[in-house]
Amino acid sequence: MVKIFSPKQQNPNFLSNKLIGIDEQKKTLEAFCQFVWSQDWQEQSKTLHFMSTILLYGPPGTGKTSLLKEIANNFEINGIKYYRESLDLLVDKELGETSKAIKELFDQIIEQGKCGKKVFLQLDDIDSVLSSRFMSNESSGVRRGVNTFLIQLDELLQIEFEYTPIIAATTNMFSNLDSAIKRRFSLKIKVDPILNRMQLEDLLSPIEKIIGSQLQINYDLIESITKEKKLTPYDIILVMQKLFLNSLIGNEIKFQQFTDELNSSESSKVSFEKQEQAYSLLQ
Repeated sequence: MVKIFSPKQQNPNFLSNKLIGIDEQKKTLEAFCQFVWSQDWQEQSKTLHFMSTILLYGPPGTGKTSLLKEIANNFEINGIKYYRESLDLLVDKELGETSKAIKELFDQIIEQGKCGKKVFLQLDDIDSVLSSRFMSNESSGVRRGVNTFLIQLDELLQIEFEYTPIIAATTNMFSNLDSAIKRRFSLKIKVDPILNRMQLEDLLSPIEKIIGSQLQINYDLIESITKEKKLTPYDIILVMQKLFLNSLIGNEIKFQQFTDELNSSESSKVSFEKQEQAYSLLQ
């Protein structure tokens, strides 16, 4: 198996839409990255016992991946090397190949870091590979993959770079991660926004203009439905997409249709919590 890891070139306009409901998380991430790449990092991180690692966790569809991509995009103007990989794609049926691929990835990050470059590595859905080694149904391959990841991450964190590489990861299944993996991530941020009225207006008003003024959204009512149903921004966007497609074929869209669709929608957060509970019973 041959793995080729290369920096991802960001499209400057790939995230033209504002991320809604996660402003505080974004500020914290930006501040942490700036701290890692500052002159204070080497001394103060040791005193504070910080590692240059970030973990975003929460239900699907809440903006974890998009948030990391936006952070990387904002920093890319300063010449960072942005890598994005899914650990799930590194899994190989051949025993040892997964561990080899993980090591090759970290070797590439370390090499770039030793060249004095700012490196930002984004790892998506790490629970697919780095779940607890003590689950009864986990294979020796998973245990070996976790061990390799820990060894490689520890090696990277012990090296003194001009600019320490930042390792950022996302997971939906935080509770299933190996405890040693959790400890390696200094900055842990939950991403699980339930939008308020102002945030809903920021999200929906541009779409409302496209669909047509006849929609006339009552944002107070939408806020109430959103909180009661625990709808994520992704859930709400899916409903708006459905209304837009109906408008394309000439159907007149009314606000009542919007509220009916929202009320009949199943929250991806609630669905995920049910799946997570069912999964935990199988362990």
